[in-house]
Amino acid sequence: MSAVTGRGVPTVRRALTSLFAALVSMMAGISAVVASETQTAPVSGGLSSVQTMVRDGVSIEFRALPEKGGDAVTEGRYANVEFRITDAETGNPISGIYPAVWLDIAKPWEDPDVEATVSCRERVEMYMQGIIGVRPQVDLNSYFVLVMNRDKTITVIDPIIGVAGITKLYAKINLDAVPADWAKARDEKFIYVSMPSIDQVAVVDLTTFKVKGNIDAGDNPVRVALQPDEKYLWVANGQVGADIGGVSVIDVETEEKVAYIATGGGHHELAFSHDSRYAFVSNRDEGSVSVIDIGKLEKVDTIAVGEQVIGLAYSEKSEALYTVDGKSGQINVIDVASRKLKKRIDVKPGVGPAGVSQQGRWLIAANTHEDEVYAVDVATDELKHTIGVGRKPYQITFSRAFVYVRSLGSERVDMIEINHLNTLERVVASSFAAGAAAPSKAGDISLASAISEAPGEAAVLVVSPAESTVYYYMEGMNAPMGNFRNYGHRPRAVQVADRTVNEEQDGVYRAKFRVPAAGTYDAAFLMESPSILHCFSMVAERDPALHLETEAKIEFIDRPSKATAGDEVALKFRIVNPATGEAITNLKDVRVQYYRAPSYDRRDEYVAEVGDGVYQLKTQLKNSGLYYFYVSSRSSNLGLDRQQFITLYAAKPEIQSD
Repeated sequence: MSAVTGRGVPTVRRALTSLFAALVSMMAGISAVVASETQTAPVSGGLSSVQTMVRDGVSIEFRALPEKGGDAVTEGRYANVEFRITDAETGNPISGIYPAVWLDIAKPWEDPDVEATVSCRERVEMYMQGIIGVRPQVDLNSYFVLVMNRDKTITVIDPIIGVAGITKLYAKINLDAVPADWAKARDEKFIYVSMPSIDQVAVVDLTTFKVKGNIDAGDNPVRVALQPDEKYLWVANGQVGADIGGVSVIDVETEEKVAYIATGGGHHELAFSHDSRYAFVSNRDEGSVSVIDIGKLEKVDTIAVGEQVIGLAYSEKSEALYTVDGKSGQINVIDVASRKLKKRIDVKPGVGPAGVSQQGRWLIAANTHEDEVYAVDVATDELKHTIGVGRKPYQITFSRAFVYVRSLGSERVDMIEINHLNTLERVVASSFAAGAAAPSKAGDISLASAISEAPGEAAVLVVSPAESTVYYYMEGMNAPMGNFRNYGHRPRAVQVADRTVNEEQDGVYRAKFRVPAAGTYDAAFLMESPSILHCFSMVAERDPALHLETEAKIEFIDRPSKATAGDEVALKFRIVNPATGEAITNLKDVRVQYYRAPSYDRRDEYVAEVGDGVYQLKTQLKNSGLYYFYVSSRSSNLGLDRQQFITLYAAKPEIQSD
C-alpha cells in the first residue's frame, strides 16, 4: 500500500499506515518519557493479578486473564488483556484513548534466566517504524486483510508498511474447493467458508490462518450466515426444486450438522430476528419466505410474497422483514409478530440486492436494470429517495456513515452518505475508482461482498474482481489512498481479521488473542496524550497437553552452553518419530531458521544428515546477542510453529591485552 498521510490518530487509528505514521511523528515528544520507562512485576492471570502505573495524572491498570476462567494465562489458549484508564485524582474513566499495544516474549519458558539484549523500549521503536520482518509475537494494533480468490485459496495480507512501502503476503489458506461465501464470528476466532462443489463448509482459524476442518453441509451449500447469538451457522442449499431446496443448520460449538429443513425451490437468502428466535429463508423460484422457529428447528410458516424473491433483510427498529421482488418490482414489508404482509412498496422491475443500514433506519435496495438504488425509511415504510448509481449495481455494503454500491458495469464504487438520507430532499451519490476494470470483466462474480469496512475506521477495502488488487479507500477522499497486491490470485471478496484493542466500556480497553508460546511477555502500552510508554509484564504458563508426543519431536544433542560472537557454532539434533521414539533418517528437507533477537541477522539454511539420524547446522554467529533457532521439515510434518525452538546467547569476544 502506498504511503498514507494521517488525519490524526483518533480519526484513523485503525488504519495501520496512518497509525504508524502518527506514532513515528511522536518519537521526539516521547523520548523524554521513554527514559523513565518502567517495568512492573509479571502477572500470570486471575482476577487479583493487577498491575497499576500512575503518571501525568493518568492511572492505568493492566490485567491478563484466561478467556474461559482458570488461574493462569496458558500457551495455545485464548486470553484477554485489559487496560483500565482513569483520571488519577478523580477516578473517572478516560474515554477516546487510542493506545498502541504489543506483546512479545522477553524471557522464553526454556530459558527464564536469560537477560534480554534488546529492551522493551527499543523494540517498540522498531515496531513503530513498520520495518518489514520486525514484528512482535502479538500485535494488537493491526488487522489482516482476507481475500477470497477464484481458486482454492484465501490470501492473508499484512497491511503494515515497510520502509519501501511494500505490502506482505502474510499467509495463504488452502481450501479443498473454490469458496462461494463466508461468515465471520464476532469474536474473530473463526470464519466459515462455503464450498459448493464438495458440499462442505470449511472452518478457518483466524489466529493460525489454517483450516481447522470441514463440515458436511448438505447439497450445494452457497450462502452462509451466523444467527445473532451465534449458536447456529445456517447454510443455504442452493438446489432447484421444492423437494430438496432448503437450509442446513450447523451447531457452532460441536461443528456438526444438527438439522436440514426443506423450504422451497431456487436460490435462498438468509435473515434472522434480532433475538435469534426466527430464521427467514427466501425461496426465489417460489416467490415465498419460509419462517423457521430456531428453538424447535422447525418450519412454522411459509409466506407468499410475490413472484421472484431476490433480496431479503430484517430491521430490528421496525421488527419487520423486507423482501424484494425482482419481477414485480416491489418491496414487501412483513410484520414479524403476526407474520402477515403489512405493505407493498412499488419501485421498478429489476430490483434485487437489499440491506439495512448499521443504525437500522434505512432499507437500501439496488435495481440492476434501472441503474438506481432505493432508500426506504423503516420508521414509516415509505420510499424516500431514488438515487442514480453506476451501470448494473449488484452489491450493497454499509459503513457507519455511508452506503457503498458496487456495479457490474463500472470500475467506480458509488457512495451515499446516510446523513443525507435524513436531511436532504434530493440525494446524489459520489464515487471513486477501484481499479481500471469493471467487475463484469472477471466473468465469475461471488455472492460474498467485494467491499469490507476497515476495523474501527472511516475506511473500506474494495477488491477489483477483474484485477489482482485490493484497494484501500478512506471516506472523504477523492480516490483510494493505496492498494494491496494479491500475488497473482484473482480476488472475489474481502474480509478482515481484527487484532485491535477496543474500548468496550468507558475507560476500559480490551483485546482477545491466542497465546503463541509459554514465557514471560513484555506488554508494551503506548498512548499519545499524555505521552506515555509503559511496559507491563505477563507470564504465559506452559500447557503440557501441547507437548504430548503426537508429532515429530526435536532432540538437540550436545547443545552448546555458550558461544562467542565470531566463532563457529555446531548445532546437532535428531528429528524423532513420537510413535516409535526412533530418529527419522534420510530427510532431505530439514531447515534451520535462526536470527538474533528481535529480528536481526536472519538466516534460513537447509542442513544435511551427518549420520544415524543426526542433522547438523554449522554457522558463525557474527554479532553478540540472543539467537533463536527453529527447525522444520515438511516431509515429517514439522513446521516453524514456534513451539519447538532453542536459544543461544553469543557473548562479545574478550579483548586480549598485550
